[in-house]
Amino acid sequence: MNEDDLAKKITQHLDYGASNLDARVQYRLQTARQHVLEVYAKPHHSFSLAWGGGHGGGHGGGHSPFRAWIPLVALVLGLLLVTYWQTTPQMNDESEIDAHLLAQDLPIHALIDTGFDTWLEGSTPE
Repeated sequence: MNEDDLAKKITQHLDYGASNLDARVQYRLQTARQHVLEVYAKPHHSFSLAWGGGHGGGHGGGHSPFRAWIPLVALVLGLLLVTYWQTTPQMNDESEIDAHLLAQDLPIHALIDTGFDTWLEGSTPE
């Protein structure tokens, strides 16, 4: 069975079911279909028009007037994040990293651990 045959069988089944409905239900379905077609026939405004200041922008089109500000706010936040990341000091040299780690206080359980000395002796280059 191909898709066309399946579509025909489904259509026949739906038509049969619709023909056996009450007249009030059929009227409500017809009214709902007309409403959907009217809404579909209305012109739709795209986001590009809102961004460019066309008919969809501003207070019309059913969208918030702040919707066009979202990309600008995201751009500013991204630039602030990049600026912060670039201005924070970064430790690139291994000696700086080692000095920083050695300058920190070790937790007490690291000093008490019997395997710590063994690990420390095995990790030092000879």
